[in-house]
Amino acid sequence: MRDYFCKFLNIILLTLLVGACSQSGPIVDEEEDAAFQRGRSFLKVGKEEEALDEFLSVTRRAMNSPNSHLEAGRLFLTLDSRKDPIAAIYHFRRFLLLENESREAPKVRQLIVTAEHEIIRELPGEPYSDLLDSLSLKKENDRLTREIADLRASQGLPLNSRQISTTKSENTTPRLPIVLPPKPEISPTVRARTYTVQQGDSLYAISRKLYGDSSHIDRIFQANRKSLPSKDSLKLGQVLIIPSIPPSR
Repeated sequence: MRDYFCKFLNIILLTLLVGACSQSGPIVDEEEDAAFQRGRSFLKVGKEEEALDEFLSVTRRAMNSPNSHLEAGRLFLTLDSRKDPIAAIYHFRRFLLLENESREAPKVRQLIVTAEHEIIRELPGEPYSDLLDSLSLKKENDRLTREIADLRASQGLPLNSRQISTTKSENTTPRLPIVLPPKPEISPTVRARTYTVQQGDSLYAISRKLYGDSSHIDRIFQANRKSLPSKDSLKLGQVLIIPSIPPSR
């Protein structure tokens, strides 16, 4: 009797297991998932909150849903009403876990850095804001140094400081390439203009992009006080006034 009961129980368990597998059906490609398609449709008409909910439903149901993770991460980083940089980092890392070698992977890694900066800036009193600005300036300085080195190499000039100083004393003509590289970074600030906020933008990123460093956040904020209640209230597609830098006396 006991053996019969065990066999009967095993048959029930096997039946339930087969039923569960049959209900799951074939694996649906993420691009063909109805929720994913609804999310994309909502994005096209500006309904970002509804889009976020659809993408999150895909990530909860499907293991292999990199694009849904990517879209959810972007929305968590840019959507004011649902802003959550910690959740954004989670979804970005899930995307990299699934698509580490994809064309978008480098951009996603940069978005993780942006989200980390947002977390630090939200700490009470912004204790690390000066450190972030210093790190940004250091990166910008390193980039300019590399550009100058590339330019000198293309001109056949020596790269180390001793050779540069010797070249300056012997011939004044090669001095021009050293002065020229910073000019393209300064030229965007000669005239006041407008800028449309893009995904992943912050005043910190916009200042770096348009002025070459992050020291002009307050300048941009003050010029747009009518449309910016705070420095963290940027909206996707918002048009900002980018003031020019007054000429130094």
